[in-house]
Formats: sequence, C-alpha cells, structure tokens
Amino acid sequence: MGSGSSKKATPTILKGYRSESAKIIISAEKKTDEQLSISNGPEDKKTISSQIDSDEKKSSDVRNSEKDIAISSNTNGDDSKSVTNGIDGKSVKSPTHDVQNNDNKNTVDDPEFIKTIYCQCSSTWPSNCYGKLDFNINAYHGGCTALCFVSCAFSDKAEQSNVELRLIRSGFDCNHVEAESIAKMHAGHFGANNSQCVDEDGMLIADCIFGKNDIMLLTNDSRYGNLRNGVFVGMVEGEDQIALPVNVNGGENPRASGLSLVLCSGKNKETITGALYLIRLGLSGNNFQAKVLSGEDIFKFGVKDDGQLTVSGPKDSKFALFHNRNTLISHPGYTYVSQSQYIEGTDGGMLMEILTGHATLIILCSNSNGTEDSTASAVYHLSVSDGNIISTKELSGCHGPSYKKSDLWTFEIVAGQLLVTGPTGPCKYGVLTNIKAQSADLLRSINQDSCLATGEQTKTLGKVQATLNNINGNINKESELCIMMNHKIVRTIPVEELEKKADQFTFSYQWKKEEKVVGYHMIRVFAVRKHVKSGEDVYIELSGSPCSLTRQKPGVIYALNCGGPAYQDLNDIVYSSEHKQFANFSCDFLKGIRSKARGGVKKQAKLPASMLKSHDGFLYVITRTTFTQDEHDQRFHYQIKDLPNGKFKLRLHLATIPKELQLNGKSVGETLQKKILSSQKPGDLKGPTCYCVDIDVEIENNSLEVYSKSKDVYKHMDRLGAFALLDKTYKDEVISETTIKEEEVEKQKLADQVLPIDTVTTRKEMTVVGWSPNLLQNASGESGDMKHWNTQGNMKVSDRGGFGTEASFVTGHMWCSKYQEVNLLETFSAEYLDTAPDIQVFEMYRQGHCGGGFYCLTAQLMSENGKVLKEYTTGQIGSINVANAPWHEASVLFSDYGPGVRIVAFTSKGKDDKFWAGHYGPFMSAAQIRVRRESNPAKDDSFTDILLGDDSAKRPIIDKLVTTILTDNQDLLENFAEEEKMPVDKAFDNQTKITVNHDFVPSKQWQRQRQTRKKREIRVFVSSTFRDFKDEREEIIKKAFREINRMCTDRGVFFTYVDLRWGITKEQTSHGQTISICLQEIDRCRPYFICLMGDRFGWCQTEDKPDDVLNMSYDYAIENNPKLKWIDKFRYDTSVTQLEVFHGVLNDPDLVKNKCFFYLRDPPSKEDFSEEEYKRLISESEWHREHQDWLKDQVTKHKDLNVRTFKKPLEVSEYIKKDLERCLDDDFPKGTELSKLEQQREAHAAFSSARCRVYIGSQDYFTEINNNRSQNLTQPFVLLGESGCGKSALVANWVKQVEEAEPATFMFVHFIGSSADSANYIKLIRRLFGEIKVFFNFDMQIPSSDSILIHEIGKWLRMAGSLTKVVIVFDALNQLDSGEGELEGTEHDLDWIPSEIPPNVFVLMSTLPGRAMTACNQAGWPSMKVQPLQDSQKMQILTEYLEGIYGKTLNQQQKEMIVSVKQTSNPLYLKSLLDEVRMYGSFRTLTEKIQEYLSADTPQDLFAKILDRLEEDFEKGDNARKHLVRDTTTALWCANKGMSESEIVELLDVTSAVWSPFYLSLYENLVNRNGLLNFFHDHLRQAVEKKYLSDAEAKRNGYLRLANFFVSKETSNRTVEELPFLLTRANELDRLKTTVSDLDVFNRLSDNEDGIFELVKAWKTLGGFSLSGEAYMSALAKVPKSVIMENVPYYCKLYRNLGKFFLKLGLMEAAKTVNKTLIKQLEMNFGESHGTIVYDPFSQSWEYRCKHPDVITGLHDLGTVYRQLGEYDKAVSVYNDAINRQNRIRSPSQKLQLCEGLLGLSTVYIHKEDMFEAKILMTRALELATFVLGKKHHFVAAILTKARYNLLPDYLILIQHLGQLSYKQGRVDEALAYYMQDLKVTRSEVGTNHPRTAVVLNEIGLVYDDKNDVMAGQLYEAALTIILETYGNNYLGTGSIRYNLGAFYFGTNHFEKARFQFTESYKIHDMFLGDNHPDTIAVKEALNTVSAMTKTK
Repeated sequence: MGSGSSKKATPTILKGYRSESAKIIISAEKKTDEQLSISNGPEDKKTISSQIDSDEKKSSDVRNSEKDIAISSNTNGDDSKSVTNGIDGKSVKSPTHDVQNNDNKNTVDDPEFIKTIYCQCSSTWPSNCYGKLDFNINAYHGGCTALCFVSCAFSDKAEQSNVELRLIRSGFDCNHVEAESIAKMHAGHFGANNSQCVDEDGMLIADCIFGKNDIMLLTNDSRYGNLRNGVFVGMVEGEDQIALPVNVNGGENPRASGLSLVLCSGKNKETITGALYLIRLGLSGNNFQAKVLSGEDIFKFGVKDDGQLTVSGPKDSKFALFHNRNTLISHPGYTYVSQSQYIEGTDGGMLMEILTGHATLIILCSNSNGTEDSTASAVYHLSVSDGNIISTKELSGCHGPSYKKSDLWTFEIVAGQLLVTGPTGPCKYGVLTNIKAQSADLLRSINQDSCLATGEQTKTLGKVQATLNNINGNINKESELCIMMNHKIVRTIPVEELEKKADQFTFSYQWKKEEKVVGYHMIRVFAVRKHVKSGEDVYIELSGSPCSLTRQKPGVIYALNCGGPAYQDLNDIVYSSEHKQFANFSCDFLKGIRSKARGGVKKQAKLPASMLKSHDGFLYVITRTTFTQDEHDQRFHYQIKDLPNGKFKLRLHLATIPKELQLNGKSVGETLQKKILSSQKPGDLKGPTCYCVDIDVEIENNSLEVYSKSKDVYKHMDRLGAFALLDKTYKDEVISETTIKEEEVEKQKLADQVLPIDTVTTRKEMTVVGWSPNLLQNASGESGDMKHWNTQGNMKVSDRGGFGTEASFVTGHMWCSKYQEVNLLETFSAEYLDTAPDIQVFEMYRQGHCGGGFYCLTAQLMSENGKVLKEYTTGQIGSINVANAPWHEASVLFSDYGPGVRIVAFTSKGKDDKFWAGHYGPFMSAAQIRVRRESNPAKDDSFTDILLGDDSAKRPIIDKLVTTILTDNQDLLENFAEEEKMPVDKAFDNQTKITVNHDFVPSKQWQRQRQTRKKREIRVFVSSTFRDFKDEREEIIKKAFREINRMCTDRGVFFTYVDLRWGITKEQTSHGQTISICLQEIDRCRPYFICLMGDRFGWCQTEDKPDDVLNMSYDYAIENNPKLKWIDKFRYDTSVTQLEVFHGVLNDPDLVKNKCFFYLRDPPSKEDFSEEEYKRLISESEWHREHQDWLKDQVTKHKDLNVRTFKKPLEVSEYIKKDLERCLDDDFPKGTELSKLEQQREAHAAFSSARCRVYIGSQDYFTEINNNRSQNLTQPFVLLGESGCGKSALVANWVKQVEEAEPATFMFVHFIGSSADSANYIKLIRRLFGEIKVFFNFDMQIPSSDSILIHEIGKWLRMAGSLTKVVIVFDALNQLDSGEGELEGTEHDLDWIPSEIPPNVFVLMSTLPGRAMTACNQAGWPSMKVQPLQDSQKMQILTEYLEGIYGKTLNQQQKEMIVSVKQTSNPLYLKSLLDEVRMYGSFRTLTEKIQEYLSADTPQDLFAKILDRLEEDFEKGDNARKHLVRDTTTALWCANKGMSESEIVELLDVTSAVWSPFYLSLYENLVNRNGLLNFFHDHLRQAVEKKYLSDAEAKRNGYLRLANFFVSKETSNRTVEELPFLLTRANELDRLKTTVSDLDVFNRLSDNEDGIFELVKAWKTLGGFSLSGEAYMSALAKVPKSVIMENVPYYCKLYRNLGKFFLKLGLMEAAKTVNKTLIKQLEMNFGESHGTIVYDPFSQSWEYRCKHPDVITGLHDLGTVYRQLGEYDKAVSVYNDAINRQNRIRSPSQKLQLCEGLLGLSTVYIHKEDMFEAKILMTRALELATFVLGKKHHFVAAILTKARYNLLPDYLILIQHLGQLSYKQGRVDEALAYYMQDLKVTRSEVGTNHPRTAVVLNEIGLVYDDKNDVMAGQLYEAALTIILETYGNNYLGTGSIRYNLGAFYFGTNHFEKARFQFTESYKIHDMFLGDNHPDTIAVKEALNTVSAMTKTK
C-alpha cells in the first residue's frame, strides 16, 4: 500500500495524503536490552543505541529534545549556507499568512516581505561539492515545481564559470524527485554538470562540480519561498538602454559567478514581443554571456565600465530580473508574482486578477494524481498583450510514470483575468512576471492557505512521537487515525479513542508483541478526512511521519551500509545508512567532499540482484572505494567510537578481494584474501561479485577504525560494501533439515516444470546485405587485447562495452593510435578488384569517461606494394560534445577509385582533452572494412515465393540438409560434445558404484503404488424391482447421480451407473439373456452395489408354475458362464432381484460390505396414495410378501451391511448421494489424483492386462527370451515380426511371468502407441527415469534437458543394475512419433538407445519392418523373429483356449478348417476368430459360420465381419437400438482421446439393458485407459473406417455428431480436449470459432502445451492469429466488472493465459492490454499479503509494491511485450520493477523467478546493443538457475546460450543465444560452433520439422550468409518451410525469416525474389508491430532499396 495506493500493496484505499508542517518532536525513552533506533525518515537518523559514536549521540539528543528548535545553518557540520535576501538588509518578522508553518526551515526570512531559498557551497578540484537546501521534495497533494539556478566559478579567471537553469519536479512522497536541465552556459573547459540527491528526510541536496557554487530555488509552493526576490526595471522614456541592478564581476564575499533570469517584453514596431534571457556572470573583466531562452532575440545586453549589466530594447520595454545571489546593487521595485492552488485542475482557476498591457510570464505548474512519484511539472512562457495571449510555450516539463506527458495545462485571458485549466487532480501554480507591483499587491498574491488534500478551508495539522514501546501524538481536528508499519495498516484509531486536550486531540498506541519484531521498519501515521466534494476518505500524513524503527538482532553491536541507505539483510542484521552518520556539507571539510569516510562511491552494477554470490546485493551494489580524482586522498576511512572493548567478529561485505584493508591499524588484506580464495570453486562465474568474510577483531579504546589506502587505483582498489561488528552471542539464521529437504523437493518440482526459454529469430542487418563480411579482425577488442593491431600510445581494451559489443578501445592523455592492413586478395580476385567495387570504412566513437576528447579516422587504399592510391581522413574531431549522441559515426565510402587497389589500411586515434593520467580519452568500437559484392541480376530471378511442395517430399530434403550441416561442421562439434567436457556429478557417480545387493527390496513408495489400484472409475449397479421404483429412479438419476458425476469429474474419476430394470428389451428377455447380463454387470461394477427394496418380490417362478422364459435365462447363464452354476440351486422360489442381491453381496458380504447399500422403503399406507399407485407398490401376493420379507431378513441380519429405511424418493436420493460421496472420499479422496507418472503406469498396465487375458503363441518364445537374458547381453534384444503376429501379447505375458517370479526385479514396460503420449520417446525416457527414482528411492534430480536425458540413460541403468536385476521393455518401436506428423522421423534411428547396456540390465524391444527395424539390423543387435503360427500350434491353441478355458468343443472338421488356412497363422486373427466361435449360439450352423469368417483374408476383413455379426445380434428386434454398432464404433474412431462408457451411453441414448450386453460382446476388442475406451488394435479401427466411414462426408458426419454431443454438455476439461479437434475435422469453422473464442474454453485449453497447440491449430485454420486477438478482447469487454470481482482468481488466470498466448502469437498490443489488466488486478488481490517496500540502493527513495509471484510473472510478460514492440526503455523499467520487488530472496522458486527476470532484462539490453550489461545479468541468471536446477538442466543450457563465449568454458551446452551474441559481435566461427551444438540438441529433442529447429536453421543461415556460402539460402528456405507449416504466413517469426531470406536473395543478386520476401515480411511486421516499430522500419527500408533496384514502384 504505502503511499495510499491500493493498487500496489494494501487493501485500504488511501486516496492520497498530505504532510502538513508541524513541529517534529521525538522523545528518547529509556534504553532497553534490545539495540533499537528510530528515525524521522526512511533511515535510522534518530538513534537510541550504544552502537554509534558520541558525536552522533549528542546530535541525536539535540534533535530529540522537546524544545522547538530552528535548525541552524551549521547542522551536522554543514557550512553550506541557506539565506534569504531582505530589502536593504532590514529584518522584520514575516507575516504568518505569507509563509505557513516554517518552524523547521533552514532559512533566514526577511521579516518584512521576501522569502527565498539560497545556498552556497564550494570545493577544490576535482571533488564535487554539495549544497543542502531548505527544501523538502515530498510535495504531497498538488506536487511542486521549482526552478533551480546554479552558477559555478571553477577558477579565479574571469571566463572560467558555468551556469545552469534546472527544473525540479517533486514527487508526492517517498523521497521521489526528478530534474530536467532547461539551459546551460559556460566559458572555459568545464560545462555545467549538476545533479541532485536527497537525504533521509527528503531535503534536497545540490550536487555540483568543484569550485564556488551559488544556488537559488524558486518554487510554486509558498512553504518554500514566495518568489518576491525578483526586481522590476522599466525602460525610461526617451532612453533605449537601462541598467539592471546586478554587477557582472562576481560580487564580493566571496567573489563568484552568478546566474540571472530576465523576463523582457516590449513593442517592436507594431508587434509586442516577449523573451526570456539567461545571463551568465563572470568573475572579473566585465565578462558575461546572454542567451535567449524563449521568444524573439531583440533585446541586447551590455555592461557599464563599472560592471553593471545593461539591457536595450524597444521603447516601453519592461524587465524583471531574478538573480541567484544575494548581491543585487539596488532594489528598484517589485515585480508581480503569485502562488495559488486549486483542488481540481480541470475546474480551472485564476492566476492573475488584472492583466493589462504587454508582459512576459513564467508559470510554474504542478499536479498530482496518485502517490509516490505520481506528479507532473511544467514551466510555461507566456507573452501577453492588451488582454490577449500572444504565444504559449512549454519551456520544460517532466512527469512520473502515471502520466504520458507534462504539457497538461492551457491558459486564457477572460475579462482581464488570467485563467488556467489543468489535469485531473489538485494543482499548484507559481507565476513570475515583468509587471510592476506594489507590496500590497504581493500580500494578496499568495493563496495557498486551504487544505489541498481535502478542500477544507483549514489544514489538518498534527505531530507524532515514536518510541520503542509506543507511538503517540496529537492532531488539531477530530479525525480517525491510521497507523501503518511497513506496507500494512496495523491499527486504526477511531475518533472515540482520541482525548481532547485544549485545542488538540491526543492519541497513543502500544506496539503489540507481533509488531516488535527484529528488523528495519517504516512507520507512518495518517489522519483520515473526508474530501469536501467527493466525500471519499483522504489520508493526510502527520508530521513526524514517516519515521523508521530499528530493532537490531541480538549480538549485533554496530552495522553500516557503506555509501547506501539502511538495509535489513537475510540474516536480519540491520545496516544503518552511511549518509546519516558520515555525510558532511561543510565546504572546508576534506576539500568539500560529502562523506567523512573519504574515498569515492562506486556503482558495482545497475541492480542489486545482478550481484553474484549473494541475495543481499543491496549491500554490495554500491561500495565505498579508495578511488578519488585527487590522487593524494585515494583512501577510505571509517572511525566508529563509543564501542565496547573486547573480542568480536567483524563481518565485511566486499566487492573485490582486498589488498590494502586495515582494521585498527593492522593490515588484514592477506588474511581476507586467503579466506576468499579458499572459498572459491573451479568454474565460479565472473562478474560483479559479493564477498562476505568474517574476521576476528579486538576493540580497544572503544573504537573501530576501518581504513584502506590504494597504492595505484588503476590497478587495484579495495571496495567495501558494508560491515557489521558482532559479539559472541550473535548467530546467523540456521536453515533446518526440514527446510533443506523441502527446498530439494521444490527444486525437483521446478526442474520438472520449468519451461524452455523462448528463442527468437535474429534479423540480418540490411546495412551489410550485399557486402562482404567485416574484413577487420578484433574490430572492437573482443579478443581482450590489441591482437591484429599495430598501436602507439597507451591505448587499451575497455570492458565498459562498445557500440553493440562487449568491449571497446579506450585512449589516454596522449595520442593513442591503432593501425591494421587488410589484404583484399585474400577474399577477392584481382579481376574483380580492378572493377573498383565500393569499399566502406567505418568506426563508431564517443566522448571519454569524463567527457570531451579528440578523435581522428584515416583510411587508405593502397596498391600491392603499399603505394597510397586514395586516402580519406576525418581530421581532428573535437573536443567531442557531451550533449550529442552517445556514439558518433566516422565513415567513408570509396567509389570509382580505379584499378590496382589491393590493400586497405585503417588508422584511428584519439586522446583526452584534459591531460589527466589514466584513460579518459574517447572510446572506439565496431570498426569495419567491407567490400560490395557484384550486383548484376541473376538469370533465374523472379517475383515468386519458395516452393513449398508436398509434406512427404520436403521433409526428407530438410532432414538431409540438417545431416549435411552437422557432418560438414563435425570438427566444431567436437569441442562441445566430448564426454569429458560434461560436468561431473560426483553424487551421482558415487551411487553408481554401489555393489549389487541380492537382498534388495524396492522402496515403500513403489510397493504402495504397485498394489492393485482401482481404475479411476466408479461403476454402480442398481438393483430393484421395476414397477414400484419409478419415482425413486427419476429422483436418483436427476439429483444424486448427477451431483456424484460432477464430483467425480472434478477428481478425474469416471462415474457410470447400471440399472438393468430400466428399459429391458423383449428380445433380451425372450432370448434368455437377462440373468447372465445382470450378474456379469454386477461383476463389472463390483464392489459398488445399490439395492432398493420395497414390498414387491419381482420376477420369479415356482416348481408347480414354471416360467419358460425365466428357465431359458437360467440355462443360458449357466451354459455360458461356468462361474454361475450356483444359481441352479435357486431356480425356483427365487426372484431375479434376489439373485442379484446374493451375487452382488450375500455370497461374500465381507468383500463388499463398505461399498454396498440397501435402502428399504417403509410399507405404503393406503391413505397416502391413489388406488392405482397403492396397487403398484404393494406385494404381488401374500406368498411374494413372505419371500420378500425373508430376503429383507437376510440383508438386515448382517450388521456390517449399510441398511437404511426411507419413505419418500427425495429422502433415498439424499441417502444415496451421501453414501456414494463417502465412497468417493474413501477410494479417491481429494489430493490423491494420480500423478502423471502413475497415470502413465496405469495406462500401460491396462494395455498389458488386456493382452494377458489369453495368450496365443508359442512358449518357445519365452524360452528364447530367457536364454538371451541369461547371457548378460550388452546390447538390446529385439523381437521382429509382422503386424498382428503377437509381439505385444508375447511381451505382456513374458513380463507377467517375470514379475510373478522375481518381485524384486525392476520391471519397466512401455507399450509405444498405447496412449496419447506414449509414442514420444523423450516422454518415454522421462517416465523411465521417474520409475527408477521411485523404485530405488533415489534422491537425484531427473534431468530436464532432453539431450541430457538421453546422455544419462546409461548411467541411470548402470546405477539401477548395481542394486538389483533390471528389465526394460520397449514394445512397438515402429510407432514412435515425435509429434511433427512425420511418418518415420529421426527418433526411428534409435540413437537415443544406449549402444552398450550395463551389467545386470536386460533391454527387450519389438518392432515392425521399417526405419526402426533397419536401425536395429544396422546396429547388429541380437534379435528373434516372431513367426506365424504353425499348424500344430494352432491345433494346441484351439484345444487349450476353447476347451480348457471356455468348455467349448469343435469337431475335427471344424478344427482342420481353421488350422488349414493361412490367415489363422496370425495370432490376432486366430484369437478374434475363436472369440467369435465360442460366442456363437447354434452348433448346427457353426461350420457355415466358420467358413464365412474364414473368407476374410486379413484381420481387418475379419473385424469387418465381426461388426456385421454385432449388427445382427444387437440391432434387430422391436426394441433394438438402430445403428448401435455403427454409432458406438464410429464415436470411438472420431474421438480425439477416446470415450468413456457413460459418454457413449448418453450419446447413444440407450438403456443399461441395451448397452451392457453389447459392451460385454465388444469388451475383448477394447482397451480401458482410466475410464476412456478405445480400440484394442488398429486393425479394428481400420475396419470401422472402411465399413462406416469410407468417404469424407461420412467422416464429417461422425465428427459432427460427436461435436454436437460435447457442445450440449457443460464446459469441462473433458469437453475442451474434444471439441476443437472434432469441429476442425468436421470443417465447422463458424462453430469452431465460437468454441475457441469462448473464454472458459480458452482458459482450460491454455493450461497445457497440448491445449495451446490445439488453439494455435484452430486459429490458423480459421484464417489467422489476429482473429484470436479480436475475439478474446471483444469477449473480455463484455464481461461485467462485477462478475470479474466475484471470480478474481479465475479471471487472473484467464488474463495470464491470454497474455502468454498473445505473446506467443505476436499479438503485442493485445498482450500489453491483458498483462496490464492482470497486474493491476493481482496487485489489488495480494497487496496486503505480499506487500513490500522497495528501497532504492542508490538514493533515499522508496516505493510500496506487491511481490506476489504472479505479479512478478505478469511484469516479466509485460516486459517481454514491450521488448517485442521495440519499446526498450519501457521494457527495462518494467523488468527493473519486477526484479527490485524481489528484495527478500529465499526459496528456490523465488530464485528461479529472479533468474527469469534477469534473463528477460538481459535480452532487452542485447537489443539496446548494451552487451556489457547483458553479460552481467546473464551471468547472475546462470548462477541462480544452476543453483536451483543443476548444471545439466535445459534451462541452464539456454542461459549459457545468452552468455559470452569465454564466460563458462567448463560447460557442454553453449547454444543459441550465446551464438547470437557472438554473431552480433562478428565472431561468426564461434557463433557457428554454438549453433551446431544447438542444432544437434534441438534435433534430438524435437526432431527436424519443428519450429525450434527452424529458429536454429535461421541462425546458422546468418553465419553461412556472412561467410558467403550459398547454402545459406537453403537454410533460410528450410526454416521458412517449417515455420509456414506450423504457424502459417501471418506469424511474426515468419516475417523475420522472410526478411533474412530476402536479404540473402538480395546479396546473391536475385532482386525480384528479394522483393517478394521483403514485401511479405513488411506485411507481417506492419500487421503485428505497426509502422513505427524499428523492425518494421528496417523491413520497409529494405523493400524500398530492392524496389529501387528493380525499378518497381
């Protein structure tokens, strides 16, 4: 929250608050044992502690006294002066209405009239000096705008001076300030170079260069002056010149320069003219300088002999002069000024009441629209004449981040009144004029007495006193008070608790125990008032607030942050601010430097988070160093007094390894070096590093002295970040074992979940298209030395970064030159050179470190013998203007120079213009020599695109190209891919050395998971009589089952109920199948059983009254189900319901007692029902009633059974819902959803189980496999065979045997193609690692990098084999699929399978003929072919299968008929045939049926006949379901993932009685994967397609029918994984668009990569990604805000997913909008729970922010969007914001998120060509990622790609972005090496035809292009082909590759082809990025260039 913004970090909306001036009184209470300090600002300035020196304690005592003390001009040893000039030196008491509440202002008021802030400060060369001004930059409501006048005399010479007029914009609060230079002037060497800073209280401090500086401040806030120091001078009639009351010769006491602002107006001919002038005054010799600031330059300034300034101009001219020194000669008169304020700027206001004649005005405007830095400032110049505004100009302006511009005000004159209209919110104004005024006028001109916060007539005033135990104070108005600690409101004090004393209201609050925590705390107190217009609460901050409160950790004696603000580190030590204790503003102290610590402050990095080896980078990012410009004072020195004597530990935070550091006079440099060096490890990263060292120290004389003096600061200087003195009781935070384990678990989770870093395509520079590569070597010093250059002078390589390079050259105080010759014959033929091709010579240069310098470039064209044929030189350039662009270009283009040129000589030189020792001369970078290529149009040129062709044709071509590239660059790969280059994982290797343990027992986790697990399915059998439970069924189905189904869906469980009493068909009854079907369904539903029992007994028979149909049903059940023979005993006097009860429960009640439920209805009362209803409910007869009562007794006598009684249908429905909910909680409780690994295991187990039902094959195969296993093969053993030959069944049954015989053997079985993701070999390997980890309880991380996964298979298997036997099975290698749609991709080469299998490990694989089988044969792996069945085997199977299992017997003829045909040699065919035979009902016609089946030549044909049989059995009869077979099988065929049983039943609208027998008949041919049904074998799928879906229309209808079904259902994860697929296949594009445009559908799909891919495919099909942006943004706009607020988590997730999706598709504007909305919403949600204060390490400012991980991620995404849009400065700001919010980094998740932010920011800096900063950020990111994920993770590998070449020589994978960085700096061979490794890794991970591969091919193409290799074109074309196939043409990445291909065509003179590619690229860039984006502009320029060459408009 903080400064009143609920959008940042608090739930309480503080509309804004204002600090009204009041006396600051803080009392010091008695000291406690805690070491505590409190302060009146963001740092610990008011101290109650024994930790600081006595001087500070005395100062604190004075400040804390209860007297009202006006701060003197010498506070804290400050001799800088702040004075106010009085008229004629008189001093009279100031009227109270002029200046409000200035008790504490460091000024001397002119008691009569004038109040102005002046300051003087001085220092000697070369130290800056500082002037502390009586001005607080926390302006609160309305903001504040000030003009700061600075003049400096840096020498006694007359001309050695500079001046500057600056605009100061005050922030709202939190010490924010901004300055803009309006104008500068100087004479002599040094120009004005002023800055500013603030102290902890927000007091402004001017930071000026050395010399004598005079400063004046004019503001629009009357608390800080009233503007009345200006004087009026009017032209005397008849005179054309007048003297101004200022002397140009510097005045006296002391003599110094000065700055005057002169407002002029006059009538030039007939035109009124107004102008503003700045006058720089010298020191002597009448030296001055005038500069027109605004307006027409018609006024002329001169000087009298006595030095008085004069001005001449038109007659009737008027002048006003404002001078920055109290040295005016006289006071000729007042000029009119005013200060006013208005509560609402848009309402307008009056600035001047009467404005006549001509005049020049300056108007200072300010506004606030929020808190912290939410203010805007502007300064306007107005020229007016006779009631009209002649001109208006904004002189300068600046604004905070909540504004878009500063020019927000308009002015008009109405009836002589000057009116202003401003922006929304409160505004303040200050007006300066050249209009003569009387004192009475000025007394009325200040109108700022009201409360600008609320609009009340009087201000709310109060004061706060903070102590260690409480906070108390008073207030002048009865108001509610709000106390805030850090970012949270801890107490609201209601009005009722205030106590009135005199005219004040007092309050007090005791700190609670939980608020007295160790640390550094910000305390703020607000009064809550109502706004007079809006009625909203406004928060007004009271005086004394903010203040800091420090509760130091026990054992900490003293702690100091050197050079920075206070900070609480991760060990909770609070380091106090150096500024408070060591700042000094005395101009005679150490030559004027600010710090008593001496030395200088060095900025180590731009961000604390970028410092290596610490998460307390705040302590290191700025350091106190020994460096100063004054070589005699190159040291730092801290002396801390009043410390206890004794032995302590001193903790030093260092940014370098120290050499000269001394403690209490003793050198400790060597000791510290040893400590630091001993802690370093091989491979430690290089960059800004934190060194934390503890050293023993003894305190004597109660003093500690920390001292270092450098011997040579250019070679080494100690850098101290902070230090802390700790006693023996101090203890660092100890991380518990539990926390460590939790972090390891978190790391593992992150390693599994973290996504790869997105890669981007590099765009070729058009400036080098058509030119040779750069022929200069080491052009920017990238080799780190001066290699390849001949040099003179002391030029060296600088690591400060060059023009798009990491390094540059820097020069010194003498001319430093470098020279290099390029022999053109090494690149071009003599014949071509004699045609005089254009030669381009180029270099960038910029001013030296301290500005200025001279530079010269010379280029020479020479003959072979060295004769100069042509020469160009820039001559001496300089001194280089600091105000110009950072880098300047020096270049020449040689043309038409004639023949004979063979050598180009390049010379550049530079030197410093100050003659300082060291390297202060210009920097040089990016030198180039390029020669234009030939430009004759190619013969085969045409305006056409690449030929895309057929997918099957182009993929082998691309694959061959990739293979060629890798082969040609094998030498480059060897340096990266060798085994010994891999980092060694010692922990891993130690585990692999474990000896075999023959008594090994799998882990408990594995044993638990391997226990028989129910499928995630609840299938309930409902038993009851039919007629009497109609009402109950309807109630149960509509309410209980529907609710249970919903709950099951939420937990990933499929729910189905079977009620065979509902809709039983006449045919089923007449065929005698009823009992069989019922009892088989009970088995399938077991253990879930529900029985509704009333008075009716149900269908039954007696011996004397038999029922033929019922008897037939008994006979059928007994004959077809041997397990049901028991029912024969219950043939009579038993109902079918009774059979169900016994079979389901009573035969074995203990087995199902917890999952079976009986509901007994109370006997019906005749009075409650109609006669007809009553008859329906009562027993059929007395006999039936007696038997029903007996059955009820059998149930109720079992006390463990669940029996309930009920009366009404609603009652039993509620009972059933509760009971089934309990079952759901017992079997599938929340949180026990299967893990991904368990889901995969279950899927493969289901597939295996289906193939173990019956095995048809030879036992000899088992023997063969076992024999090979016993030989300890070192290669895989392969099963070969045709489709359907029984390989999978063989594998499944062999595995089953081994599992039963060897329970301790690790068995991994993977049936490729058995599930949606089983065909991906990377997922296969990952699953293998996961199973190994669980089985053996290993604690290592699974590699997340795909390439490392493959690399480590052998290691993991060796480790497993060392513990127990290992069996690995990969079935159906021929079904491997990379997901690219490629028929047989590179994964079929089986390179991922270890060539050598470790001991004790057996790998069994199977495959069909094809690429995989070829790979097996080529590798020479042992194999066994599964042969077709022999006749003897067939006969044996016939006997054992039919007779042994099912008791079916065939005659000899029938057996021979089956055995004799060829097709039965296929086991699948034979098994399917026998299943049909055993279920055939008529033995008489069986032979004919067998003959009919055998007419099928293939398994597919046989399945077609089976489908015919199913139609015959289940689609005929009066009550049969028409097209039951077709509709069921086509639904399975059309579905994306499969169909659940309940879905099919609902789709077909069939009763359980119809569905169950059909499902039982189809059961053997289906596989159930956790509730989703699909075909057992692909032959059945093919048969269904051929029979029912033979043409496109049939398929479309099938898809459409299924789509309509899912559309009718409530949106769920299940429906969204089907609908887009189905609608796309059905070509229902309008409905597809409606579906994927639905926000809920999008939110569900975008949750995973598969869903996102479906969305991408859908929008590509619909015509383009831009449509998705329009659709989703339109849908979002229609959602009411009230709905969003009611479902905040849901919509936050939606915004997040939309943002990422838009970003992926290149829809940047949409991505920006949703990400901004997301961040805003998240900050509102988590502001209180995750609030933080972000302190600026480089200043005294702070911000209130929310650091919830989702907010940080949102900021990262927004930063990426800005980067993509080319708005790099905004991107930097957003990333910095995100990174700085993470100010307390502890967990692995936080570290990884910080890493992501640093990576994003580094990418932006690469685009900004700041490689130096990019390198620092990437190095830190790499350190963080390595810590969290390990060295081998793909995320770490990707970071390495963003680093510098020699950054990390110990790692293997230095891939793409590293290559990009190398390429950008001209290191093309180096870049190619990285790209080659990237290509190899990427190809192995995702295959050839993947977008990631396309990106790498593009990068390689760039290198080949620069090397003039024609293969570059093939690479670009291949990349474009892949991208077009995946994303289509309307994709930003497509545009980038098209651009590069166009550039290649251009360079090879295919100008028309180039024009086509540039045209398409421009369309894409314009569509996604707009016309003004830098990339779009570059493409447009390229298009224009090539169009001009082809003469095409």
